[in-house]
Amino acid sequence: MYRHPNLPTGHPQSLKQLSPDTSAVLSNIRLIATDMDGTLTSQGKFSTALIQALEDLQTAGIQVLIVTGRSAGWMNGLNSLLPIAGAIAENGGLFYPSQSEQTITLTPIPDFTVHRQHLSLAFEQLKRQFPQIQESADNRFRLTDWTFDVAALSLDELQMLSHLCQQMGWGFTYSNVQCHIKPAGQTKAIGLLQVLREYFPEYSPAQIVTVGDSPNDESLFNQRDFPLSVGVANVVKYANQLQHHPTYITSAAEGEGFCELSRYILQNRELSRLS
Repeated sequence: MYRHPNLPTGHPQSLKQLSPDTSAVLSNIRLIATDMDGTLTSQGKFSTALIQALEDLQTAGIQVLIVTGRSAGWMNGLNSLLPIAGAIAENGGLFYPSQSEQTITLTPIPDFTVHRQHLSLAFEQLKRQFPQIQESADNRFRLTDWTFDVAALSLDELQMLSHLCQQMGWGFTYSNVQCHIKPAGQTKAIGLLQVLREYFPEYSPAQIVTVGDSPNDESLFNQRDFPLSVGVANVVKYANQLQHHPTYITSAAEGEGFCELSRYILQNRELSRLS
C-alpha cells in the first residue's frame, strides 16, 4: 500500500498514489465533480494550465461540475466564465446549471430573510465564546450558510465551534478558506447526489470521480456514495481529521494535482478508444 511521504504520522495507511499503474481505474470516467479552492486553484488563482485542462476535458466530452463552499454571488458569476457543466455552491445548498443565471435551491428554505436572521444570531452566539472570529467578506453574497474566517483557529477550537453549532441545531464545516455555519443536513455529497439524479441521470457511479482537498470535501470521499474519489496532494494536511478518505491522491498539490488527474483521465480515455 502506498504511503505518501507527507502523510501525518499515525494516519491509517489507506491512501493510494494515483500513478500510471493505478490510473486505469479512470478509464470509464465521464463526469468529474470537483472542489474549487485548493483543488482547482493554485495559491488562490486559476492557472493557464488549469483552464486548458478544463477545455481539454470539455472537448473530450467529459463533464466537470464544481462543488464548492463559495457563495451564491461568487459562483453565479463564475459559472458562465468557465468551461464547466455547472456549479454547486455553498457546500451543497445551491445549483447553477451551465450558461444559466438560474439559481436552483437544493436545501429547502421557505424564507431566506428569516433564515439569514437565524444564521446571524447563531454567529453572534459563537462570537460570545470566540470574540476573535470575523465574518468573511463574501458573507453578504450568501443565501444558505454563514461564513467566518478560519485563520488562526486551532483544531481544538474548530471542534468546539462544531459542537456549539450542533447544540444550536446547525451544521458546521470548514475548508482552507473559511468556516461555515449551515443547515444540519446540507453537505456537498447530498447536494451533488440530488444534482446527479435530476440533471445527469445518464451517469452511473462508476463513471463519476469526486475530487477535493479539505474537511468540507469529506462527504465527497464517502465510498458508499462515490466509489472513486481523488484528493489532491494537499489533502494530507487534513488526513487525521477526516473520517472518510479519498481513494487516491495525486502527487501534485492544488490545481497542478487536478491537471495531473485530468491527464490520466484523458490518456485512459484515449487508450480505451484505441483498444
